[in-house]
Amino acid sequence: MSIVAGVDFATLSVRVTLLATNQGKLGSGFAECPLHRRKGDPDYATQKHDHTRALSEAVERALGAAKVPGNQVAALAIDTTGSSVIPVDEKLEPLGEYTSLRRIATLARGNP
Repeated sequence: MSIVAGVDFATLSVRVTLLATNQGKLGSGFAECPLHRRKGDPDYATQKHDHTRALSEAVERALGAAKVPGNQVAALAIDTTGSSVIPVDEKLEPLGEYTSLRRIATLARGNP
């Protein structure tokens, strides 16, 4: 049995569903990402970029609902709203061969 974690990064939440090849849906979880507003300015809205925290919480909830350990998840399928999430390795190198992704990772490290 192979398990895939389907991850959906949305505007106000991260949702994770665990699927098994022979059983279908095993469990799911979600976590919110706050939208910040300013009192007195109804047009102001901004997000706090804490998607990593929300992803961790959603994965923990999905694993708990599915009653499977995290080391049984073989793959991730990720969908995002826009292009705000780029998977990287421990050195902040994009997990891919795209030049534009490498440029973004370089900028994220503070090296123009």
